[in-house]
Amino acid sequence: MYSGSTTTSEVVAIARERAGVAISTAVIDSIRFAHHEAATLSERIPTYGRSTGFGANKTAVVDEKDSAHGMRLLRSSAVDSGSPLPEDAVRAMLAVRLSQLCTPGAGLEDRILPALASMLNANSLPTIREFGSVGSADLSALCGAALTLLGERPATGPLEPMAAWGKDSALPFVSSNALTIGRAVLAAHDLRQTVDAELVTYALTFTGLSGNPSPFSDASAKGTAAEGAQRFAERMRNIVGADHSPSRIQDPYGLRAFLPSTIGLINAMDKIEELLSRLIVAAQENPLFVYNEDGRGVAVEHSAGFHQAPLSLALDGVKIALAQTVPLSMSRIRMMTEPEYTLLNPFLAVGEESASGVMTIEYVVGSAYGAIHTAAHPSSLATVVLSRGTEEDASFASEGVVQLERAVRAYRSVVAGELVIATRLLRQRGLVPTDMRSATTSDAYEMALSLPQDDSDRDQREDLEAAEGILERLASLGR
Repeated sequence: MYSGSTTTSEVVAIARERAGVAISTAVIDSIRFAHHEAATLSERIPTYGRSTGFGANKTAVVDEKDSAHGMRLLRSSAVDSGSPLPEDAVRAMLAVRLSQLCTPGAGLEDRILPALASMLNANSLPTIREFGSVGSADLSALCGAALTLLGERPATGPLEPMAAWGKDSALPFVSSNALTIGRAVLAAHDLRQTVDAELVTYALTFTGLSGNPSPFSDASAKGTAAEGAQRFAERMRNIVGADHSPSRIQDPYGLRAFLPSTIGLINAMDKIEELLSRLIVAAQENPLFVYNEDGRGVAVEHSAGFHQAPLSLALDGVKIALAQTVPLSMSRIRMMTEPEYTLLNPFLAVGEESASGVMTIEYVVGSAYGAIHTAAHPSSLATVVLSRGTEEDASFASEGVVQLERAVRAYRSVVAGELVIATRLLRQRGLVPTDMRSATTSDAYEMALSLPQDDSDRDQREDLEAAEGILERLASLGR
C-alpha cells in the first residue's frame, strides 16, 4: 500500500517478487488537490516546463493554448540506447517513482498514480535501455515509461493506454532519478546480503585455520575508534564463538584485520541505505511546488534536488570500502591453500603430488577482485556540460550504480570461492558440524556440506555455482 512512506525493502519486494501495489484514497485526494493548487500557482508564477520550454529552451515562452507541449517534451526526450535493462531494475524504477509521487511536490494529475500502479500490478512494463542518464534526472527512462503508459510504445504485456498528458504532468513525471535510485536500492540489498554471508564464511575459515579471537575482544574493537566497532565485535564473537584455542599468537591480516576492514564497509552500507530510504519518498522535482500544512500551494521553487551528487558520493564510498576488504579475502584463501597454516597438501589437493586442488579458484577470486577494484574508480569525479551549457555539471550517479552492480556480482564470486575452500579445509581436517564453536558456524557448516565433496582434480564450476546458491541462506545466519 502506497501512503507516502514506502521502504527500501518494499521496493525490493515489488521489483523482485512482484509484490502488488495499491494507493490509499487519502494519497490520491492529496495529489488531486496539489495538482489544482499547482495549476493556480503556475497561472501567476513563471514555471519551468509549463510556461517555458525545457533545458536550454527555458527562456522560450509556451503559449497557454499549446496543448501539445507536454507530449512533445515526452517524445523528444524518450531516447536511449544499449541493451535493455532487466525486469527487476525497471520495476524498481517504477516503484520508486510511484513512491516519490505520493509526496506532493510534482503537481501532476492524480490519474497518473493508479495508472503507474496498474503497470506494476500487471507487470506490463516499458523497455528501458542502459544509456541515457548522466545523474541529473533519468529523463530518457521515465519519458519512455510515460510513452508506454500512453500507448505510444509497446509494453511487455496488455496495458490500457492513457489519454494524452498536458504540460502540467509531462515534466513533473520525468523530473526524477527513479531508475538510478531503484537500481541502487537493489544493489545495496544484494551487497548487504553478500556481506552477511561473508561474515559466516569468514567464521568457517577462522575455524578451519584455528584463528586467534583476540581482535574481536571489546577492548580491541574499542581501539579501532570506528563507529559501531564494539557492536560488530560482539556480533562476530557470537558468530565465530568465543571459545578458541588459537594456533598463533598473531594471525596474518586476513584473519586479524577483519574487524577494522569490514566495519568500514558496514558503515558505508548503513550510510547509503539511510540516504536511499529518504530518496524514495522525497519530492525532488524541478520545479518543486511547495504547500502549507493545509495543502495550499504557496511557492514554486526552481531547484536542483535531482542533481544526485550525495548519492554519487555514497555509491563511491561503498564501492571503495568493498574494494579495500577483498584483498583480505584473498589473504585467507592463500592461508587455506598453504601447508604452513593447514599442515595439509598445497591447495588442499588429494592424489598425485602434482594435483592442483583449489588452485584455480584463487585465480577466479583474483579475477573478481580485479572487477571490484576497477568498479571502485570514483564516478563522482566525472562531469559533462550539456544543453548549450544550461547544465554545466553532472553527478554520474547513474554510472556509479552500474559500477556497484558489477562489484556486487563479483563479490558474490569472491565469497563463494572462499566458502568452497573453507568447506574443503574443514572436511579434510576431519571436523563435523558438532565440532564448531557456535550454533551459527555449526548450522553454516551443515549447509556447506551440501557442496560437492569430491576433492579430486575435476571441473569445479558447479562448486562455485552451488556455493553462490546458498549465500542467501548463509546470510540469514549472519544477521
